Amino acid sequence: MRKFLSYLMLLSMMAFLLPGCGFLRDVVGGSGRWPVTVTDRTGEPVAIRTRPERILSMAPSSTEILFALGLGRRVVGRTDWCDFPAEAAAIASVGSEWRPNWELVAGLRPDLVLAVGTAQSAIVVEARRLGLTTVVTQSATLEQVFEDIMLIGRATGAEPAAEQLVAALRGRYQTIRERTRGVRERPSVFWVIDATLWTVGPGTFMDHLTTVAGGVNVAAGAGQAYLQYSMEALLAADPDVIIVAIPREEYPRLQALPGWNQLSAVRNQRVLFPLPALVSRPGPRVLDGLELMARGLHPGLFR
Repeated sequence: MRKFLSYLMLLSMMAFLLPGCGFLRDVVGGSGRWPVTVTDRTGEPVAIRTRPERILSMAPSSTEILFALGLGRRVVGRTDWCDFPAEAAAIASVGSEWRPNWELVAGLRPDLVLAVGTAQSAIVVEARRLGLTTVVTQSATLEQVFEDIMLIGRATGAEPAAEQLVAALRGRYQTIRERTRGVRERPSVFWVIDATLWTVGPGTFMDHLTTVAGGVNVAAGAGQAYLQYSMEALLAADPDVIIVAIPREEYPRLQALPGWNQLSAVRNQRVLFPLPALVSRPGPRVLDGLELMARGLHPGLFR
């Protein structure tokens, strides 16, 4: 669980360190014509000489996007966290996404590396020192997820597939926004990302999802992206809904906390258990997590 918490904090660091992200600039060249140049999330132009055939993904979200675009056969490397889809297990791992084994990386001979955020800046520097073409993505909102899907599509020559995927995801996103935009009562939400009551604050991906789903993050006014609550503070906040973004088998640890069963969300059976990857990874499956959240916060709107 600590490993998962460290991963979430890494994502937060990436989101806060990156410059403001509008829509990415147009690719020079175009889909299917090489070379192309894309401008990634660092604001730097990246020249890609030929269509990538040996892609190394340094984050689970990038791996899921690649497979969703039909590029799984071109992925030659991943990190230990890249566990979806199931086919990813057959792909060689280079280790941790913040401390990869560079001998393994070099041995894979990737012609494109996908890194995530400036928190992986050391990885980007080393990859480029090795002469590896590296594109940086980063999503802190759903719109940025769509933009990064398009960026990966352009960088790999799969722009038509990226456009279709984004159109489908955006349609689901708009449906949820239309149903939750005008709600008068927005339930307060407390996220559990560790059984010791660590939660998410402002600027995080989960905080953004809470707003879109029609809720209010209890810790939205905190001065940090991730923080730990005491049970006394949680009882004082007494959220309407609790979202448990840890493995279901760890829930008994929460139930054993003194005061847990006194919480309104627990007594009213408004505790949600999304698959953690659905609400923490800014990739194609995040709409599944968002839909689950929206239904849990506003069941009357989704009958």
